[in-house]
Amino acid sequence: MEKFGMSFGGGPSRKDLMDTIESQKKQLVQYQTRFKDVVRAYKSLLKEKEALEASLKVLSVSQEVDLNQHGQGATVTVSDLPEDGCSLHSEDSVDTAASVDTPSETTRGDQSEEDQGEPGGRSSSVATPPPSVEADRRVAQLKSQLSTLTSSLSTVTQEKSRMEASFQADKRQLKQGVEELQERLSSITTQQEAELRALQQQLAESRARIITQQHEREQEQGDHVQQLRELQKILQQERDLRQDAELRLQDANATLLVTSQAMDRGAESEAHLNKVREERDELRRRLQVAEEDQKKPDPRVNELQRELKELKNHFQQQIYIETRKVRSADSSLCLCLQACRLARGEQAAGWSGWKRAELMLAAQRNPDQNIQNLAETEAELGRDKGSALAYQQELRQLKDEFERYKLRAQVVLKNKNVKDGCQAKELEEVRDQLSELKEKYINLRIQSDEAETQHRRELEERQQQAAALQQTHKQEVERLEMLHRDDLLRLEAELHKQRERTMALLDEKDQELERLRAAAHSCSNDADHMADDGHETGPESEGDNISQALRRAAPNEPTLLLYAEQLARKEVEVGGLRRQKHRLEDDLHQLQARLIANGERHDEEASELRGQLDKLMRDQSREGANMEYLKNVIYKFLTLQDASGRQQTLSAILTILHFSPQEKHNVLRLQAASWWTAGKRK
Repeated sequence: MEKFGMSFGGGPSRKDLMDTIESQKKQLVQYQTRFKDVVRAYKSLLKEKEALEASLKVLSVSQEVDLNQHGQGATVTVSDLPEDGCSLHSEDSVDTAASVDTPSETTRGDQSEEDQGEPGGRSSSVATPPPSVEADRRVAQLKSQLSTLTSSLSTVTQEKSRMEASFQADKRQLKQGVEELQERLSSITTQQEAELRALQQQLAESRARIITQQHEREQEQGDHVQQLRELQKILQQERDLRQDAELRLQDANATLLVTSQAMDRGAESEAHLNKVREERDELRRRLQVAEEDQKKPDPRVNELQRELKELKNHFQQQIYIETRKVRSADSSLCLCLQACRLARGEQAAGWSGWKRAELMLAAQRNPDQNIQNLAETEAELGRDKGSALAYQQELRQLKDEFERYKLRAQVVLKNKNVKDGCQAKELEEVRDQLSELKEKYINLRIQSDEAETQHRRELEERQQQAAALQQTHKQEVERLEMLHRDDLLRLEAELHKQRERTMALLDEKDQELERLRAAAHSCSNDADHMADDGHETGPESEGDNISQALRRAAPNEPTLLLYAEQLARKEVEVGGLRRQKHRLEDDLHQLQARLIANGERHDEEASELRGQLDKLMRDQSREGANMEYLKNVIYKFLTLQDASGRQQTLSAILTILHFSPQEKHNVLRLQAASWWTAGKRK
């Protein structure tokens, strides 16, 4: 458990363990492949080693036989040995003897004993075989050595060709891997370019949407400014209406004061009328007394009758004048009522109303004066009963007219108070609506500024991220291209070097084969020549030929060792190439994982941008605050009873809903027609 990094308190999950197992399986497969390659190379090296050992054994046996023959003949001196090349061969054999196994040494010893004969035969007293038999034996031995060398060379050539084939296969595999990597790189580059184009297109779309939203926001701001102007205009109109209402209220208060004074004067007139009635009763009593006195003849009666006629005419004239004054007062009162009705749309109506009220008061004062004049006339003319009755009738008429004027004034004041109350209520509602509109406008302005700032900040962030991603992608592509170019150049250089080494090795092997063939051909010629002139040459010439062949073959031993070194170097290079290939595969996997992570991040960013755009579209489509404001305005429009208020509210609704000029004209025309018919019905 500790080996896998687990503990009972907590550790890696099942997914992590499965990933670890998969990675270990991949490593085991790689190790198995490498081990198979090592075993195959080791077997090839063993075969080459066996062939080389057989060649060395044959050469060493031939040298020992040559030495034994030289020892038996005793034809040369000790000083002549270096000229035969035995010392050189001995030195080379000392170097190569370390690589030969013990069984080969035993076999070599047996062969040397068989070739040398019995131990007692070394002396000069033992009889030597005939030269022809010895030459045949040597020819057979040389042929066997030649066949052994030929088989060894064929083995080495086969191994070389097999290694060359494996090298070519590895080369093709590496080339195929490089092509696959190039194809993957091109596909990844194409995919990244497509993603980059898609991101650029999305960025362009986002910019277009943001520009569209900015235009819409600007249009909304323009609409809000227009609405604000309309509201300011409405506010100014309401202020003017308020001033007019205050002026009318002052006029109404003045009229009410005048009416109250008139009522007080009416009470005084009633008291004065009671007093006049008392005086009338007194005058009746006096009249009765006067009638009683009239029965008596009086010289002043004619004079009084004449004066009475004059007074009667005078009073009739005054009554006519007062009647005209009463009619003018009635007409002035009607004009005052009409002026009160038209006072809503006229700013200067207050002063004219005040003047009309003064005229009305003057008209109302005239009946009192008439009553007083009539009372005085009644007091003075108490004697005339008929005139008194006429005066009483006229007094009743004046009293009735005064009551009618009083009722009319009360009705006018009542209507004015009702209208003033409605106007004050409408003014309060307009003030509340104006305050709500101001608050909503401020909130909408703040929200618009915040949204615009946030949009600008998000746009800058997206632009910076896109630029950073583009720069990172460009740097990554350049780095991968550079690495791929360097790897390709290095592989090509190594391939050229390996080809040069292989060609040099093949040339050396060809030269070696040519030398061996020439040596074998010369040996066969020497053998034929020895068979023809066996008795003339003797063992001395045969030994010289063999030593010459050995001297020709001896310099090839370092070439074989060089070939072994080249093979070992080749194995090392192949192992390095395989490690490099695995490293490139790991880099490719890392790059693929990085690209997948970048793709996922791009998808997440794209989904986030889509979500933000959807949110903005939803916010734009909802327009909750504007809908609430529109609802309130329509509610006010439906509940208002004032024509001017409905007209102003309708203008605000037309501005909010962006009505076209034709639609505005149609709506205003229909509304004007409906208000005209409603006015007619009223």
